[in-house]
Amino acid sequence: MEEDAPRLNLLILDGSPLRRACIAVALETAGTRILQQASLDQPDSGEPPDIILFQTGDSELESDALPMQIAQARRLWPAAAVLVIADHGNEALMQAAIAAGAQALLRSSTDIATMRRVLLLLREGLAVYHASLVAMLQARAPGASESLGERVALAVDKFKLLTKRQRDVLRLLAQGASNKDIAQRLNISESTVKVHVRAIMAVNGASNRTQIVAHLLKGANGGD
Repeated sequence: MEEDAPRLNLLILDGSPLRRACIAVALETAGTRILQQASLDQPDSGEPPDIILFQTGDSELESDALPMQIAQARRLWPAAAVLVIADHGNEALMQAAIAAGAQALLRSSTDIATMRRVLLLLREGLAVYHASLVAMLQARAPGASESLGERVALAVDKFKLLTKRQRDVLRLLAQGASNKDIAQRLNISESTVKVHVRAIMAVNGASNRTQIVAHLLKGANGGD
């Protein structure tokens, strides 16, 4: 990045301190201010980010929570672009990430120089997707892209059936929090958390905690 280029605020959102530190070192330049957060529960008090970078790990729960986290980040910082770094070939998850607002999807094998160029493109308002991902999405059956918006809308409508407190519980569940953690963070009893979890399960048709987020995403991606 050139010295006289406008300063870029890059927010790295990742629950792994090691992954955050590695990407921060790799992308740090004279014109880039790196911000690091473990989760969206720790909003930065300084300047808003220009770009928000998510990295998905190997955890299924971590991956399933990604679209909701992207949507939440877009609500907090609507002017920021979203970059996702993911190594898996989960087509449904990548579609959900794009539907949630991701403007760029890269693999961790992407060289640093290319990643820095992508940051510049995102700042200019452009989207960046790997050619193989574009080909994969284009290979889907005709009409799939049209019906995706309808399925996302249905999933959002289902999500709206939850109360604000239930949405707070769902957000923490998606981050892997236990009932005890949720109770402490929301200042409610564990028994109340269990009531909210049962209500969320009923709305989403889930039979256990691990299926709650997966069922929500399945609704958005047209799963049976």
